[in-house]
Amino acid sequence: MTDLKSGLSRRTVIKGAAWSVPVIAVAAAAPMAAASTTPNSVGSLVESSPNVKDTVLSASSSRVESCFPANTFSAPFNLIATITYDNSDPAFSLAGSTVTSAGSVWTVASRSATSVTLTATQTVTCFVGITGFDLAYNAGSAVPPLNSLTLNISGVSTDGTLKIDGLVSALDGGPVVGPKVHDA
Repeated sequence: MTDLKSGLSRRTVIKGAAWSVPVIAVAAAAPMAAASTTPNSVGSLVESSPNVKDTVLSASSSRVESCFPANTFSAPFNLIATITYDNSDPAFSLAGSTVTSAGSVWTVASRSATSVTLTATQTVTCFVGITGFDLAYNAGSAVPPLNSLTLNISGVSTDGTLKIDGLVSALDGGPVVGPKVHDA
């Protein structure tokens, strides 16, 4: 008597299951590997000089101080500097502003009457100043009113593991957390 086997044997089912288990495990692991990490803060930049004037904003004394001595990092960062004007005098505008920096590190990403955004990629080292910039915004026209301009600089390391929280500015009477205000 001849045994007729069905098209699906126990051995075939077990072989198929053995091959499918690793595929399922790899597929389940993929979303976790693709998840982004939150960068660790190295602190804020400290700008110690009175840098916002009637004709120019100079960001030249900014450095990360709170990292020392526990985290003496040195890494390339993508930095963003934002200068904003509160538009309290419509005769003043940031639209025609120009930027200069050592080695042309900073470039203008966007510019309008009320804001200028600059970007730079540069190596930031704990307790060492960043390569700064001068933003000239007054070519003989209206002077910005007192306390009408703010500056903020922040960034993330190019590998996404570290971040600079922003700018802490030293003014008369102690440090101010947040944007630097005009002090002409």
